[in-house]
Amino acid sequence: MTREVVWDHGVSLPEHRLWLDPLVVRSFAFISHAHTDHARRHKEALLTPQTLALIPEARRPRGWRMLGFGEPMRRGPASLTLYSAGHMLGSAQLRFEHDGTSLLYTGDIKLRQPGGRAATHVPKAHVLVVESTYGRPHFRFGDPDSTVESIARWCRRALDSHVTPVLLCHALGKTEEVMLALAPYGFEFALESRCVPCAHAYASAGSPLPEWIELNGDMAPGRVVIAPPAGKDEVRRLGRYRTALVSGWAKDAEFARLFGADATFDLSDHCDFDELMEVVERTGADQVYTVHGYTEDFARHLRKKGVRASALEATEQLALAL
Repeated sequence: MTREVVWDHGVSLPEHRLWLDPLVVRSFAFISHAHTDHARRHKEALLTPQTLALIPEARRPRGWRMLGFGEPMRRGPASLTLYSAGHMLGSAQLRFEHDGTSLLYTGDIKLRQPGGRAATHVPKAHVLVVESTYGRPHFRFGDPDSTVESIARWCRRALDSHVTPVLLCHALGKTEEVMLALAPYGFEFALESRCVPCAHAYASAGSPLPEWIELNGDMAPGRVVIAPPAGKDEVRRLGRYRTALVSGWAKDAEFARLFGADATFDLSDHCDFDELMEVVERTGADQVYTVHGYTEDFARHLRKKGVRASALEATEQLALAL
């Protein structure tokens, strides 16, 4: 039986009245994680308990169905199962199955975590809808543990020189990743004000971060400061400091130059190009659709490798057996 999968301000399975990370409010939608570009105030949303806890109340869906990882849920004749996506706390992939055919939607995904944490599981599916934020071959990141060691050495050198190290990264999700990765090195942390609500949200979600204080101009030296790029005004009051951009975009020289950072580290909460290729291989999908980021580039590269692939956002409607 043929069912339509369309791009309609987000991935949509209209005959099942289901949208996946839509950009506009819908009657029923899957929210893969708590970042603002994915979470909307839908009439009803499917999401993990951790994702719900991380979404500020003013932006939460009006109704919700919480689902843990690996717990199948029936929606009409279809089965929906969530799997960890490794992107941030609560982030989830969704596997949709109907009439013996399956579709996997990755949302934002990361396979390998620093600190020896387990790699993200990618389930099998006939059809894959995969993010392609870093879908160009030059986005190949270093080993996460080696990158964390480099960040730690950089921070230690700054502190030993009586200079405050400032790590620039996204407030929600990346703050958690950086703090947890650096905590074993014995650093003390200070958070710029935009990171503070995120730290409180993590605590309320049952995953408190390592001990921290809020950054202020009177802070004594000796702490690693974590701030979003937009928080540099507060950072300037520190006196002697150095900044480092912690992002996969460190691989893009022009993008990194915009931030004027003293150093860059390619620790990302997304898959790099090789990991995206690995996601495709692991699913065994015979049809791949790319969304978000370098969609056309990644789809074109997959086609060169013999994979049926196209950019979903560039296609008005696709008929798939679902």
